[in-house]
Amino acid sequence: MGAHGQRFLLRSALLFGLCLGWTFFLPQCAQEKKPLTDWASDFSLKALNDQEITLSRLRGKVVLLDFWATWCSPCRESIPHLVQLYRTYRENEFEIIGMSIDKGGEMVVRHFAKSMEIPYPIVMTPEDVARAYRVTSIPTLFLIDREGKIRERITGFNLTVAQQIHSKIGAIISEKP
Repeated sequence: MGAHGQRFLLRSALLFGLCLGWTFFLPQCAQEKKPLTDWASDFSLKALNDQEITLSRLRGKVVLLDFWATWCSPCRESIPHLVQLYRTYRENEFEIIGMSIDKGGEMVVRHFAKSMEIPYPIVMTPEDVARAYRVTSIPTLFLIDREGKIRERITGFNLTVAQQIHSKIGAIISEKP
């Protein structure tokens, strides 16, 4: 075999080795999910029922923040499931805060909440709070543990997501404080 053939073989072996290495390396990168351990940004906002909601005062409870809007179809679809979660777990130190990002005003949200019979507090979320949580699409839910750490960030909604939320809440509630 000539010098040209040896270079071709060497290049081919090198290329094969690189491809093989990337084949094993890239899937690992995609599978490595850094667990969320960020502390939830504190806020103090007035709920539609005039209750003052301060996130840090809810320490000791598992909290689900639901960033949503009345005009968002998946948000509307999620609400009956969230109402059921609230009714199931509220006696177990669990709280849901509806974080409305509606621009149409408080009356629109108040009317919607009443029509959907939402029992948990809803706040009108200022842009700085949505930015602090890096909300870029809705619905976006944040599951916060008793210590105030964000354990899950869930974007979007469907029945599979509903089941995942339910099991994750149950798992965090069952953890020893």
